[in-house]
Amino acid sequence: MIVPIKKEIEGLNKLWGALADLEKLGKQKGIDDIFQDNGAKVLQQVIISDLSFLPGREGNDAIDKNNVEWEFKSLNTETTASGFSTDHHATHELLQRFNSVPWLFSFYAGIHLQEMYVLSPGGLSKWTEHQRNHLDERIREGKGKSLNNPKIPIKYVKKHGTKIFPFPQSPIDPATLDGK
Repeated sequence: MIVPIKKEIEGLNKLWGALADLEKLGKQKGIDDIFQDNGAKVLQQVIISDLSFLPGREGNDAIDKNNVEWEFKSLNTETTASGFSTDHHATHELLQRFNSVPWLFSFYAGIHLQEMYVLSPGGLSKWTEHQRNHLDERIREGKGKSLNNPKIPIKYVKKHGTKIFPFPQSPIDPATLDGK
C-alpha cells in the first residue's frame, strides 16, 4: 500500500511545482492566493482580457487601460446554475451601479474556460429594469428593501453581450468595445 501512495505523492509534488509557477504569476498580477475567490480563474480572465486586477473583495474586479473599472462574473456550466450570481442584498443603488460599469462574463466547464462575453455599461438595462420592478413590488408588499442574489441569466448574457473568447480572429481588447 505504501508504494502507490509514494507514487501519488511524487505525482502530486510534480503538479504542485506547476501550481507554484501559477501562484507566482498570480502574485505578479496582484492576486495573492490563486485558491481563494476563484483566483486562478480571475488570473486567466485578466490575462486574456488584458485588464488589471483590483485587489480586495469590495467594489469592482478589474481596471482597463483607460482606467475604467470592470465587474467580473464566472459560472461553471457543469453545475445546475442558470445564471450569474450578483449580490445577496441587491438594492436600487446596487442595481444602478450594475448598469453603470462594463462586465466580463466567463463560462467554465469545471476549470476549463469555454467562452467570455462583454457587456458594456448599459448592457444590463433590460435586466436591471426587470429587477427594479421586482424590488419595487417587494417594497410595496413590505417584504424588504433588497433582492436576494438575483441571477443574470446565461441567455441574457449571450444575447446582449459581445463574445470575446474564444477569439474570433485575434485577441479582442474589451476596452475598445461599444457593446450592443
